[in-house]
Amino acid sequence: MSPRARHRRVAAAVLVTIVAASACGLPVDERVQPFDDVPFDLTATSTTTTTTLPPPEPAVTTTVPPAELITTTTLVRTEPTDIFFVLRGSGELQRVTVSLPAPVSRQLLINQLESVPDGTGDTLRTSVASGLLRDFTVDRGVASVELSSAALNRLSSLQQRRAIAQVVLTLSLFTTPEGGIGQVILNADGEPLSVFVPSRGASSEPGEALAYSDFAVLISGTPATTTTSPPVTTPTVPDSTTAPTTTADTSSATTVTSTPPSADTTTPTSSPTSTASTTPPDTADTE
Repeated sequence: MSPRARHRRVAAAVLVTIVAASACGLPVDERVQPFDDVPFDLTATSTTTTTTLPPPEPAVTTTVPPAELITTTTLVRTEPTDIFFVLRGSGELQRVTVSLPAPVSRQLLINQLESVPDGTGDTLRTSVASGLLRDFTVDRGVASVELSSAALNRLSSLQQRRAIAQVVLTLSLFTTPEGGIGQVILNADGEPLSVFVPSRGASSEPGEALAYSDFAVLISGTPATTTTSPPVTTPTVPDSTTAPTTTADTSSATTVTSTPPSADTTTPTSSPTSTASTTPPDTADTE
């Protein structure tokens, strides 16, 4: 390219630049236009407000104890229940009042008869062996008790008497949802049972209804029932030198009347002897 041509191109580029700058520039205005009113309150004095916030509250931390350390208290309604047990040594029956969860079920009462309360093993025992008292039902104040013949036969005669007394006395004071119990009928494997009744000194009829009073004589502190025979009077033949003699005794009475001897003979005269028999009391259980 020749120097002439190069100068032409540079001059053209300068010219284009000048024209472009003239098109984008502001028009020149030598007049000054003052503004009396400043919009948007630009001349107002600005005020700065500072707000102080209180410090944040400390975080509350809650510690939950492990599940095994949580203790829950549940109130259980109880009912005082009278149970009869055997006193060691004397064999008498002792009434013990225990608190059982209400309402007291039949099975719970049976379980109580089979074991003495905690802490009383040195003074009390039970003759109601485990499995002896199977169940009982109540109908119009009469309890029908079902016993196990096998468990009953494993007991001695004295143990059987005490076990029967424990059952009858305890049930006689027990109140079921159907009402109180006035009499008890004993059965062994479904068969009516005949048992010894202490108040009579004899056995009951099979299936006979028994009451509290039939066994109350075995309770500790109950006075024994005794029978006293009336005075025995022996009649004698009137005589000027003799007088009838009356002797009273609870077991036997003997009256002897004698005639003084005559000059030549001696004739002893004796009146008949009468004895009032007594029935020996029931022997205490000395197992």
